[in-house]
Amino acid sequence: MNKEEAINIINDNAESENNSYMDFMHERGLFDKHSFWKFYNSIRLLGYEFRNDESLPRELTKKILKSYEWHLILIGFHFDENDDSSIDNLPKDFSQYSLRLRCAVNAFIEGNPISDELEGYLNEDLDNKLKNDCPTIPKLH
Repeated sequence: MNKEEAINIINDNAESENNSYMDFMHERGLFDKHSFWKFYNSIRLLGYEFRNDESLPRELTKKILKSYEWHLILIGFHFDENDDSSIDNLPKDFSQYSLRLRCAVNAFIEGNPISDELEGYLNEDLDNKLKNDCPTIPKLH
């Protein structure tokens, strides 16, 4: 995956299109691990790509936050007894996915990307199935 591909994945998620994670979650009511990892790795890669910039691209940041927000809202709806929404295939460790996504979003915003070393540590709790799809991100400190 390169920067342009990552931006396209973020755009697809913001619009819930093209078999993106948000397409599965929001439009189909289905948790799809493959599309989750594509979304996560896109944010991770973009965190690395924009790490030295004084400011983040506003539209891109809005799209990432919108998708992350919908991730949280949809999981909340799934567990709301007064809502008819549900998510098929939601893993029992769904909270680990939410934490992992939170980690990527925060790293993007803070300009402190998730290095391969940290990724390896995080994979002890929840293995990134597409980790080889994201370019090598060295430890920066």
